[in-house]
Amino acid sequence: MTPLQPGHAALEAGALSGAPDVLKIGQGTAIRMNMPIWNASRLRRATLLPAVAACAAFAAFPAWPAPARLAQAAPPGPAAAHELSLEEAQRLLPRADLSGLNGAQRAELLEVAGDTFDYAGCNSTLAACLRADVKDRHAPRMARLASLLIRDGLPTSQIIFYLERYYAGFDKTKRKKLAGDDCPILGDPKAKLTLVEFSDFQCPHCAAALKPLHDLVTAPDSKVKLCSKYFPLPGHPRARIAAACAEYARKRGKFWEMNRLLFEHQEELDDANLKSFAQQLKLDGNDMLKEAYAGKFEAIIERHLKEGAAAEVQATPSLFLNGRLHTLPVKLEYLRHSVEDELEWQRNGGAWDKE
Repeated sequence: MTPLQPGHAALEAGALSGAPDVLKIGQGTAIRMNMPIWNASRLRRATLLPAVAACAAFAAFPAWPAPARLAQAAPPGPAAAHELSLEEAQRLLPRADLSGLNGAQRAELLEVAGDTFDYAGCNSTLAACLRADVKDRHAPRMARLASLLIRDGLPTSQIIFYLERYYAGFDKTKRKKLAGDDCPILGDPKAKLTLVEFSDFQCPHCAAALKPLHDLVTAPDSKVKLCSKYFPLPGHPRARIAAACAEYARKRGKFWEMNRLLFEHQEELDDANLKSFAQQLKLDGNDMLKEAYAGKFEAIIERHLKEGAAAEVQATPSLFLNGRLHTLPVKLEYLRHSVEDELEWQRNGGAWDKE
């Protein structure tokens, strides 16, 4: 897969006009604690891979590896060779939430924070923006996201890549214009935010996303609704007819029930089983297949496919939160974090909380 172009956050020591504050922890590890933002350079990305598991849309694009596989495949980062005590970590990163991190993970957070820029206006590295005397309100949230990735076992270079790509996506020029009224809606129709999902009924990663997406939008205090769109991939021969059956069910108020059945039995999407699913929902299976094969629902499927292609969708599931591509793992904690950040961004008119 071709990753989104991240912003520029990694620092090159040789680019500094003055000597930076350097903290050494463990053998051979130097953490830059206070570098001005104008010294940003290009992120190390020659060996970085997109880390959201997905079904590839085209044969030329391999499926994105899951975070756990990335962590296994990548060599351990420098942080793995040493540990940082809780007291020392609290001294160096006093405003970071260190709960749930062991010594090696705290050391990795310090390394990530020293090599990543804060985006909320502190004008320095995340490590510097987490000092006790800094009022940047968003820096602790950025550190929290880094901690989530660290607890998932990702190496330092992958975490920096995640952070870069994630924050670059908030720029309005990166957002995609997507219709939110031509799809089944799950959650409060009046919710402030809209999460558009392009999915394929034969994609196992789409099936895995079913529960976290459901839990996100159906929570009592949810501020986001889900808009599901069809994106059947060429390599999945039964995905398109399954999408037509889902649309048939949608017209009769049973989309989400059919959606669940199709994903739960995505390896059993032959006509007989599709008819059985319809019967379980008190729908006419024969009529459903007749209309599906007659092409009655091809117009909306094609519309969703064209919209996804225009939005540069290359894999499923692809999620867009208010037009911003979700580049984090499709897990509930990451989805919630992204929603909270989006609410903050929208509340400030396209900016982060600063003081």
